[in-house]
Amino acid sequence: MKAESTSSDQRPLLEWAARLCPDSPRKRVKEWIASGRFYLDGEVVTKAGLRIEDPGDSLTMGAPDTSVFSWVRRKRIHPKLTVLYMDESLAIVNKDAGVLSVPVEGQGGESALSILGDYLNDPKGEGTRRRIFGAPGKVMPLPVHRLDQYTSGLLCLAMNPDARAHLIDQLRKHTLLREYIAFCDGRARAESGTWRHYLKLDHAGYHQSLYNKPVEGSTEAVTHYETEHIFERHRVTKVRIRLETGLKHQIRIQAAAEGLSLVGDRLYNSATRKAVERKGATLPYGFRRQALHACTIGLKHPESGKELRFESPLPGDLKGLEERLD
Repeated sequence: MKAESTSSDQRPLLEWAARLCPDSPRKRVKEWIASGRFYLDGEVVTKAGLRIEDPGDSLTMGAPDTSVFSWVRRKRIHPKLTVLYMDESLAIVNKDAGVLSVPVEGQGGESALSILGDYLNDPKGEGTRRRIFGAPGKVMPLPVHRLDQYTSGLLCLAMNPDARAHLIDQLRKHTLLREYIAFCDGRARAESGTWRHYLKLDHAGYHQSLYNKPVEGSTEAVTHYETEHIFERHRVTKVRIRLETGLKHQIRIQAAAEGLSLVGDRLYNSATRKAVERKGATLPYGFRRQALHACTIGLKHPESGKELRFESPLPGDLKGLEERLD
C-alpha cells in the first residue's frame, strides 16, 4: 500500500474516492470505504480520513484483479423473493408460491423479474450496481425460463442479452439442469423412469392438451422422475423430477396423465378441482396450491464456463404437508 508522506499534496482518502464516484453523495462514499469496497495498491482500505497523495489508478472501487464480482450471499430482497447468487451475467433467485416469474399482460401482481429490477434500480442500490455491473445505470433483468405462479423455488434470470442467449442455448440443448420435488396422489408404475408425451397449447396460450403421439402443432415433452418416498397411508408419492424439455405446465399435466396428479393442483387434479367447485369444501390435506418446488438448478456460466449448481430446500408449506402425510 502507498505509504503516507509529508507532501503538501496529501488529501483524505475520501476525497480521492469521491472522484471515482462523482454521482454519489460523499456520505455514501464514506460508508463504502468503511465497508471495505475500496482498494489501494490491491489492498483494502477502510479509513476515509487516511491522508495520501494522488493515488492515480492504484485506487479502485472493488478488487482490481477481479474481472467478475459475484454476490454469493443469500439476501431476501422482498417478503417473497430471495437472491442466492448474482453477477454481471445472471441471477439465481428463490421465489415463494404466488409470485409470477415474469409480468403477464392483463394479470396483476408482482413478478420475480420486476422485484429484482426494482431492487437493483432503487437509488439505495447504486453501490450494488456499481460493484457488480461497473456503472450506476439501470439494470434490466431478462427471463431465461419460468415457473408457474404457484410453484415455488429456483429461477434463473439473465442480466444482459448475450448471457441470456447463452443460457437459453443451454436450455435448448438440455444441458441446464432443472430438478423439482413434487407430492403426487397415487403411485408410480415404476420407481423411476421417463415420461414422453406431446403437448399442444390452446389458442389462448393457457391450457395444454396431451397426446401419446405427435399431432399438428404439438411439441414433445420429456420428463425424468424418481420416487423418493411413498406415504402408504394416504397413497401419496414424493417424487424427484428432472426436466429435459420445459413446456408450459409440463410436469403437472404429464404427472396427471401417468396417474400421479400433483396434490393441490386445481387444473389437472380432479379431486382438488371438485373440492374447489364445492363451496366451503376442504381442500385435500388442507393444501392450497400445487405441491411442486423447483429445488435444483445447474448450469455453465455464460462468461467463465464454470459449472454452477444451486439448491433450495422445501419451503414451509411443503414441509408442513410432508409432516401431515407422515
